[in-house]
Amino acid sequence: MQERNMHAVYLGSPLAQEPAGNQQHGGRQNFTRAVRGCDLWDEIFDAAVTINPAFNVYRIFDTWPILWDVLGFPGSFPQAQSPIYFDREEVKRAIHAPLNVTWEECSDIRVFPHGDASAPPAFTVLPNVIEKSERAVIVHGLADFILIAEGTRIVIQNMTWNGQQGFQTPIENDSFIVDGMGALGTSHSERGLTFYEVALSGHMIPQFSPKAAFHIMEFLMGFRESP
Repeated sequence: MQERNMHAVYLGSPLAQEPAGNQQHGGRQNFTRAVRGCDLWDEIFDAAVTINPAFNVYRIFDTWPILWDVLGFPGSFPQAQSPIYFDREEVKRAIHAPLNVTWEECSDIRVFPHGDASAPPAFTVLPNVIEKSERAVIVHGLADFILIAEGTRIVIQNMTWNGQQGFQTPIENDSFIVDGMGALGTSHSERGLTFYEVALSGHMIPQFSPKAAFHIMEFLMGFRESP
């Protein structure tokens, strides 16, 4: 599997060192399903659910009991909670929402039903955003399984902004220091981009690590000089 899917290109090599050149990528493809024998993500998920039936792809260390969520966030499985707060009739009336529409935090309707053939944003839109902003941040929770932190590092190292490709110096461990909390992950800044990895946080960092999220927002908005 690793040879067929180019995993060996990245295994055993640092993900945050000065890039030697463009890393290989397959471009944007309109894949609807993985090739047989190549769907590593699903294989890991199936194994995790076998061991922990409450496995949550948005925060990997969740176990029973599955906590109640006021927004009815589904986690790995469809939400069985009833009624969800924003779908209650009296709430819809109070906020003047249509009564005949079912409220869901995450819709299962496809945003791009015919696929998305546009170029990857890391090679088009994102560098332009960074270059035109005073500060830009990319933030990743390390307990997330929907998005993989190592993949984010690889994308950054393959992205060119402000005249250079990727980070030129390594990301230091325990470099994200939050007041009153100590080290909560890593942070690294170069050429207008700051990358944060938040330890013990899942996908929704303001929900899972609010103190870290507030610190990051302070920096992004200019209320804090250093990340």
